Amino acid sequence: MKLLIAYDGHEHSRFALDEGARIAAEEGAEVTVLGVVHLDVRGIRSAGQVGFAPYTADDIAHARRYLGEHGVAAETKIVYGHPADEILEEAKRGSYDLIVVGTRELGPVTGRLLRSVSQKVAKHAPCPIVVAGAHGSKRLEPVLASAA
Repeated sequence: MKLLIAYDGHEHSRFALDEGARIAAEEGAEVTVLGVVHLDVRGIRSAGQVGFAPYTADDIAHARRYLGEHGVAAETKIVYGHPADEILEEAKRGSYDLIVVGTRELGPVTGRLLRSVSQKVAKHAPCPIVVAGAHGSKRLEPVLASAA
């Protein structure tokens, strides 16, 4: 099984890291942790934004250490662009069997207004996706293009 974990160091992505570690350990998955540097973000960590590559590199290094502590080896990648778009591109490019993303558990209206990454990935994913949050995880199957 090939597993893609989207991770950016924010609290909601830590849920994805926890769930990804659990799944990888149970399934013996080949894991890639993806960090995305959003090109439009210009901020500092104290403002709740991680827009510069050095922060992303630190976050991805943390994810690799965390997974290693849980007995899971992981490849890491850092890309530049919009997070949802880059997660979807990597999922297609890497032929992953499962994507794990975190969620802030926004409602449908707030999620649309704030452009929820997890909602967009879930809607367009080429494979099943696990959305992990503070209140648990939910596995979603991909929407078939023929059904659209």
